Amino acid sequence: MASKLANGNITPSRFVKLDATVDGRVLLCGAGEQTFGVSQEGSRRAPLTGWDDGFAAIAGEGLRVYAAPEDRECFLEVAGTTAVGDKLKSDANGLGVVTTTANDSIGGIAEEAATANQLCRVRLLMPGTNL
Repeated sequence: MASKLANGNITPSRFVKLDATVDGRVLLCGAGEQTFGVSQEGSRRAPLTGWDDGFAAIAGEGLRVYAAPEDRECFLEVAGTTAVGDKLKSDANGLGVVTTTANDSIGGIAEEAATANQLCRVRLLMPGTNL
């Protein structure tokens, strides 16, 4: 697991990308962008009313990131239904979505079935992997 600094608000268990403007920082992935890894599970604060904002990290805070080849698998929140073996890329919010489009940048392969807004165990792929 890599340690990075967030350069924006990052939600737990989402695809993240390297920030091209600042070394060592990551941002939430946008639709179809090249992934670097997946953000840590859980939020940065205890789950207490009025205290937890739901973010894994905000700008300037440390963040644990699962990234290949060091990390083989992790949990990723998905936007829709997935099946074992589906290739996943990022949607506009860093959620995993299934793709079958040639040359799409993919970040992982589903290792279990899941439905929208569930965590799905994924096998991480090296950054720059295309379908």
